[in-house]
Amino acid sequence: MKKLTDKKKEKTEPQKVNAEPAPKKPQEIKIENLKTAAETAQGSAQEKTELKEKLLAAEDKYLRLFAEFDNYRKRTDNEKAEFSKYAAGNFAKEILPVLDSFERSEKTFAAEAGASEEVRKGFALIHRQLADVLQKLGIQKMETLGKVFDPCYHEAVMQKESDRPPQTVLEELQTGYLLYEKVLRPAMVVVAK
Repeated sequence: MKKLTDKKKEKTEPQKVNAEPAPKKPQEIKIENLKTAAETAQGSAQEKTELKEKLLAAEDKYLRLFAEFDNYRKRTDNEKAEFSKYAAGNFAKEILPVLDSFERSEKTFAAEAGASEEVRKGFALIHRQLADVLQKLGIQKMETLGKVFDPCYHEAVMQKESDRPPQTVLEELQTGYLLYEKVLRPAMVVVAK
């Protein structure tokens, strides 16, 4: 039994190893790598100027990029404001024919002798409400009668002989509308010859 336990002890005991570090080799010094103090100073001056040039170039690039981004931000802010300002234009283009039909029916019923005062008041009230809604959206009627014809605001469909000066608007066949300062729909007019 002793023999077995002795063998086990031999196996479990760690072996001692001499762990001495290997001797270091001396650094190799090459003559090409050695620089004189003047060469080092000259090289560092060149490096400084190169670094200054790189820094100036990077600063210029940064300033240009910053200015470009600032311009982009301002442009998008203007576009958003412009879009929200004129967003009602599409709605108004769709609702204006309905308003025209309403105005025609108002004139027809108001012209009839049999129309009661309540019906006339009702038409007037609804017409005023529609006009108020359009005004809140920035939509306003163009004043055309008696004005000089302007192709930016008017669409001439006929010319008539008149005692008024030529190119004067005599009649308005269809009302024109402005959305703020932009023409939403030009007025269809009759012009004097």
